[in-house]
Amino acid sequence: MAGSARQHPDVILVEVQPGEGFGFTYLSVADFDVAADHFLLPAVKYAALDPHDAEQRRTVAYDFLWRYFNKPHAKGYFRENVRWIAAAAVREKFLEEGKVGAMPRVIVISRKAGDGGIAIRPGGEYLDHPGFPLAVVVGKPAGGGGQAHFFARREDWERVGQSAPTQDVWLPQIIYRLYSETPSVVMGMPKTGKDGDMAVECLALAFGQKAKLVERV
Repeated sequence: MAGSARQHPDVILVEVQPGEGFGFTYLSVADFDVAADHFLLPAVKYAALDPHDAEQRRTVAYDFLWRYFNKPHAKGYFRENVRWIAAAAVREKFLEEGKVGAMPRVIVISRKAGDGGIAIRPGGEYLDHPGFPLAVVVGKPAGGGGQAHFFARREDWERVGQSAPTQDVWLPQIIYRLYSETPSVVMGMPKTGKDGDMAVECLALAFGQKAKLVERV
């Protein structure tokens, strides 16, 4: 339900470069905590920090998040450990909100306009559903999400959707050809069809809000 208590986010969207990044899904509090602890517990131990000190945990989570944003293609950063770092940074950022069941359903991590810093904020715009996908994620919720493409304006979405697919950008074009209207996040994964041909399995996320998914005719 849209108004129920929330102790974990449904999605963390990491826009590390304009229009590009990751969309990570978390299906439960346990899933979210396991992801955060995969990164945070070894990092705190390695740095000889106090695991019970919230400020020290937050500092190390933010530090590694900044390292990733500074060099996102550096050796050692891959989908799974970025998912862990994102979960740790968000959990520490919204620690008090999580305790009282007020964790935002969608959280956005991106560069701040102007000073180049990093903002971790509730993604309220993803609950408004403008009719086109603000994020297209290659993955599925049960798999934790994956690579994402972001679209701030309908014009950006239509331009990419109408373009020829490439090896790096192909899911937005498929979704554009399938649907004239969507919720704000659409996920998709390749699958093998009944006759052996490749197909795509799509899932739109509405986050408990009213949203339309309209097929093209």
